Amino acid sequence: MKLKNIISTLSFFSLMLFNAVVFAQDSSFNLIQKELTQQQRDLLQQEKEVMISNREAFKTSLTSEQLAILNDKTISKNEIRMRLVATFSTSQKDMVKNQQISLRKTRDNFRKTLTGEQRKMLKERIDKIRDTKDRGELKDGPRVNNVNNGKKKRNNGN
Repeated sequence: MKLKNIISTLSFFSLMLFNAVVFAQDSSFNLIQKELTQQQRDLLQQEKEVMISNREAFKTSLTSEQLAILNDKTISKNEIRMRLVATFSTSQKDMVKNQQISLRKTRDNFRKTLTGEQRKMLKERIDKIRDTKDRGELKDGPRVNNVNNGKKKRNNGN
C-alpha cells in the first residue's frame, strides 16, 4: 500500500513540475501575442513563412563542399562562417542579401504598426531579458563593450 502511495505521489509531483515548465515557456510568448493586433500577427506569420522558404531554398543550393564545411565539428562557428562565406556563389550571396533586406523591411513595417503602449511593453520585456540572462560570459571573462563617450564604436571593415 505504501509503495502504491509513494508512486502515485511522485507521479503527481512530476506531472505538476512538467506542466509548470511547459506553461512557463508558453506563457511569455502568449502574453506577447495577446498584446499584438491581428494585422501584426499576420505580418509576423507571413514573414516567418517567407523566411522558412528562403532558408530551404538556400539549403538546397549548398554544394557538397559547403555542406562538409558546415558539418566540420573541429573548427569554431566563426571559422565555419568565414570559410562558408568564402565559398558562396553570386546567387547564394544574392539570396543572403535579399533575405537581410527583407528582414529589415519587415522590422520597419512592424515597428510602424506598434502603438506606444506596445513599444513600452516590448522594451520592458527586452530589458528584462538582457538583465537576467548571462550574456557574453566567455572563457576570458565578461564581454567588454567598446564604448567611446557613451557611443558605440562601429567597425567599418578596416
